[in-house]
Amino acid sequence: SCAGTVLHIALLVSPVSVSVNHLDEQSVHTDTALLLHLDAVEKFRSKLKYFFMSPCQKFKARGRKPWKLVLQVLKMAIITAQLVSFGLSNQMVVTFKDGNLMSFRHIFLKGYTDSTADTYAAYTKDEVYDRIYFIINQYVHLPNLTVGNHAYVKHEGIYGPLSLCQEFYRKGNILPGNETFDIDTQIETGNVHTAEEGNYLNFTLNFKRLLSVTISFTLKAINLQTVRHHELPDCYDFMVMITFDNTAHSGRIKINLENDVDINECRDWNVTGEFCERLVYTDRKLLNCSASFHSGTLNTLVIFLKSW
Repeated sequence: SCAGTVLHIALLVSPVSVSVNHLDEQSVHTDTALLLHLDAVEKFRSKLKYFFMSPCQKFKARGRKPWKLVLQVLKMAIITAQLVSFGLSNQMVVTFKDGNLMSFRHIFLKGYTDSTADTYAAYTKDEVYDRIYFIINQYVHLPNLTVGNHAYVKHEGIYGPLSLCQEFYRKGNILPGNETFDIDTQIETGNVHTAEEGNYLNFTLNFKRLLSVTISFTLKAINLQTVRHHELPDCYDFMVMITFDNTAHSGRIKINLENDVDINECRDWNVTGEFCERLVYTDRKLLNCSASFHSGTLNTLVIFLKSW
């Protein structure tokens, strides 16, 4: 009976012991998971804090050199040098174009002054013919007149001609005194080309039907000012257009000179002198492409270092 009593008591106590051991195991697993979570949170905080550190703080914390900062500064220096180069080159181009435009206006427009740019016009037939003859004469004698390095265009040894084009109504019989008119609005054109002095007087203008007279020619020039900025000079083609505008038929024919510019690399060049010893001529396009390539390479390195 004593043995049966002990066995009964053991059976009653055994489930309690098993339950206590199970609770202890759950507690251990919970504590372990909590410790792992706290460790992960602490590592994330450390990484986040390091991410927002300045390059100097990162260097103090881990002794890591700020390569990304160095690459960013180098990239900014290359881009800044490109912008300065482009800006200086464009400034010289604009200055040269504006200077030539002003020069052409003073050479080819008789009696032109800067203050009369917006009011320059002709009011009589004699003035119109006189201004046209003056333009042609200045063009023929340009090499003896200009202080710039302007020259005519040559095609197979022949100088490019000056072109005079007039536009007028096909038919026009205008009688303001009788308050009558008979006009055909179809526009016709007539051209006169001249390359030599003496064959440019054979044209007439019918002012009642005349809409406009356009004188056009092409001149060449070289922008030598770029030599002082360590750049090869470019060759320019100036397509000059002088327009006598009579579309209003008001008795005032407005005269305006404009030009289009075509910039090309010069075919041949030679620079001598003491200044040439420290003057390094390079192809600007090749230099700019190379700088852009290196800038792109730096961007790739920065992205790689960020991911690393």
